[in-house]
Amino acid sequence: MTGGGNTFGGNASAHSVVQARQIDSFTQHVHVGADASLPAPAPAPECQLPVEEQPFENRTPEREQVGRELAARGRSARPVRPLTVVLSGVSGIGKTALAVRLAHELEEHGLLSFYVDLDEWRTAGAIDLTAVLRHLLGWLTPAESQLPEERRALENRYRARTRDTRLALVLDNVWSADEITTLLPVSAESVVLVASQERLSALESRGALGLALEPLSFEHASEVLRQIVGGQAFGGQAFGGQTAGGVNPGESSQALATIARLCAGFPIALHTAGKLLRAHPTRRMERIVDDLTKDLHEKGLPVVEAVWNAAYAALDPPAARLYRLMPHHPGYDITLDAATALLGTGLDDGEDGFDGLTNAGLLALSPRAGRRRMHSLLRAHAVRCAGRHGDPAETEEGLRRLLVWYRRQAERADRAIGADRMRTAEPVPELPYAPDVPFASAAEAGAWLDAERKALYGLVRIAGDLGEDTHAWSLCEPLWKHYEDHGNHEDAIRAFETGRDCAQRDGAAEALIRMRCQLAQALWKAGRAEDADTETRQAVLSAESVVPGEKPHASALEFRGKYLAWRGEPEQAVVHFQRSRGIHLTIGNPYGVLLQTFLVGRTLRAAGRLTEAEAELEAARRMAVEQNRSRVTGRAVAELARTHRALGRTAQAVAAYEEALAHERARGSVHDQIALHDELAQVTEESGDSEAAERHRARARELRVQMGMEAEPED
Repeated sequence: MTGGGNTFGGNASAHSVVQARQIDSFTQHVHVGADASLPAPAPAPECQLPVEEQPFENRTPEREQVGRELAARGRSARPVRPLTVVLSGVSGIGKTALAVRLAHELEEHGLLSFYVDLDEWRTAGAIDLTAVLRHLLGWLTPAESQLPEERRALENRYRARTRDTRLALVLDNVWSADEITTLLPVSAESVVLVASQERLSALESRGALGLALEPLSFEHASEVLRQIVGGQAFGGQAFGGQTAGGVNPGESSQALATIARLCAGFPIALHTAGKLLRAHPTRRMERIVDDLTKDLHEKGLPVVEAVWNAAYAALDPPAARLYRLMPHHPGYDITLDAATALLGTGLDDGEDGFDGLTNAGLLALSPRAGRRRMHSLLRAHAVRCAGRHGDPAETEEGLRRLLVWYRRQAERADRAIGADRMRTAEPVPELPYAPDVPFASAAEAGAWLDAERKALYGLVRIAGDLGEDTHAWSLCEPLWKHYEDHGNHEDAIRAFETGRDCAQRDGAAEALIRMRCQLAQALWKAGRAEDADTETRQAVLSAESVVPGEKPHASALEFRGKYLAWRGEPEQAVVHFQRSRGIHLTIGNPYGVLLQTFLVGRTLRAAGRLTEAEAELEAARRMAVEQNRSRVTGRAVAELARTHRALGRTAQAVAAYEEALAHERARGSVHDQIALHDELAQVTEESGDSEAAERHRARARELRVQMGMEAEPED
């Protein structure tokens, strides 16, 4: 089998065909009970797997074992949990390639496939599972505009959404079973393909199929090389059964076999060696073999290291320098623009370096379009190359360029999302050494911040380590919007703590107030009440001392009020919101006045001061309409509805709820629509209008099904 087959086992043998039929039997079995009369589901997500760039060879025993397991499940009683397959082995052994191949083959049997690399969501060794759940739900429910913020609510929605969805879910770079327990789908008709360097005995003890991968055999390794080089000629030699210049084809095959042995059956080493051959068709085969053998025997390096050393030695200067700098980039993957910033010598060198590393097999395509990523083994090798061929100054200069470039792009993205947001830092001017990322809309800017989140949060830490205090806290400012939208509390806490400390060292008083406020919200959202209390108190005290009566003072009071409301002290919270509003009135900031008025009204309602709350919320609604702030308008009207309900004004409450629903439908906020329909069902039920109550309950159910929050009802 040389890759590309659609049956488990890979060969079009009678055994494989029978096995494929057994798997089809399993997929037919799990569909029993489907009702074609049910309403059409929400827009379905599309299968998303990495492109299979490299030749795939063998792994027939493992693929057949998975096929047998699926066939056995189809013959047995209805399974109670998804099939989990754990592919384990050292880096470069081909775990990811096999997992992706299996997922592609499961697509042929009707499963919906998706790939998640946990390294993309890992910071300092820890997985941000809240962010991963949001990522999965964003794929599973593409029409949903808003997801819950709290982890428990996300887990509940994920379980509901995966209860009746047949998934082939690839989870790559898993370190432990605990990391993925909450990510396992509920549907017993799903298959989870886990790639891990370690055996995950905790999963295997619960019925997972464990498959430990070994290096490819010599024959299969040789076949991988033959597929890569094809019929291309090298130094007068041609592979694939052809000859050039009268050379014996047996000699070229022998040289190829020598390289296959040097790669020791590691697919990643074979792919790198094959690309080295293709990149240098005029180089004598004897020279390539000699170089690889010399590195192996004289330097005592592992066989894989020998291949990569030879590939590095063949790089042009821009590619070699980029290779030495790449492991210091803190992101999951990298774009051409960011690579150009890392090099700092212009877009031409950036393109040459990017293409050179890709062609040499030292950079791979990322699952995300337009990006490249470096394998963990190659990242470690690049560090060693930097130690042998680079110098510390080269690395530090590259990191400083990268830091400034990312800060500029983050600031530009933040302004594209919200031009009037309060900011302290002076924006970075245009940079001569790397191009700007184009942001055609706020949505594109938000998508860029999310795609680069790992790099951005990592660069805050790097800035602190380099003593670049101004850059550290300045970069935290545009990260605020990403944090608000995605709720990655632990990453935010680490970054905002660094920002706070750097602002303090930098003597930037206003920035320090802002950093304390940002940090405080991340702290209380993570349940760290005492730490949040300290930060908000200190922010207010500093503002009263340094910038009394100015916008940072108003902001500090607002955050202190939000914290007190979260802690269950609405009376004290109202006092802080009112003080903040007074400052906004004095300095002439209409939106600040609107926001604080809404917060006062909402908090008064929660405190039971309903008449006062009504007056404040009516004022907030009026100002929101005048300022064309649709989101605040809808929120103010919803709070008014709740106030009317608490005052016993059922007709006014229903009218306000309906008005709020109209605003949320216009905004496309399904989550808020569901909450309002639920409340309307309660209000109308209490008033004796059971028909209206059932209508609202039914609509709320429809929206939950549409968003994957619960299964479709059965007849």
